[in-house]
Amino acid sequence: TPPVIVKTEPKNYSTNFNGKEIKIYFDEYVKIKDLQKQLIISPPMNTKPEITPIGSASKYITIKIYDTLQPNTTYAFNFGNSITDNNEGNPYPYYRYVLSTGNYIDSLTVKGNIVDALKTQPETFVNVVLYEIDSTFTDSIIYKKTPKYITNTLDSLTTFSIENIKAGKYMLLALKDGNGDNKFQQKTDQIAFYKS
Repeated sequence: TPPVIVKTEPKNYSTNFNGKEIKIYFDEYVKIKDLQKQLIISPPMNTKPEITPIGSASKYITIKIYDTLQPNTTYAFNFGNSITDNNEGNPYPYYRYVLSTGNYIDSLTVKGNIVDALKTQPETFVNVVLYEIDSTFTDSIIYKKTPKYITNTLDSLTTFSIENIKAGKYMLLALKDGNGDNKFQQKTDQIAFYKS
């Protein structure tokens, strides 16, 4: 059986968050594996948080935040299948930790699935992103800025779900991101737009 979460500090789906550390406690020793590929933080942070333990087992996971969080924003940490129990390697599947720096959690969702126009099976680990269409939006934003919201199809899914979105107008696109910078590199990355 997968590990069980005993408690989180602060609680999952907390509001008015202004701390720098999150702890997630389990009923058994856990390990984190493939964090670079599996962990998706939305909206992306400029300075990545430090997540421990890496490579050793512990009964809790610590997330240390070094970035300055945006006000009135809902953040989601999507762990994919990176959290496993120490003995058998059973994953805690698709754990999400959500917090808000404002006084409510944004609750809108975009769902869909990925197809490849040329292949019968779409690529794995495809990012699906939303760019906010506001006064700073231009067509070149995909080269210059990271998206407002991001999710990933990971290694087994062709479906995606972006959750905890603030109401607004967005551009939706899929990105097979070769270097993991959440920006489009024309020579190496694949991209798809959803016009409407």
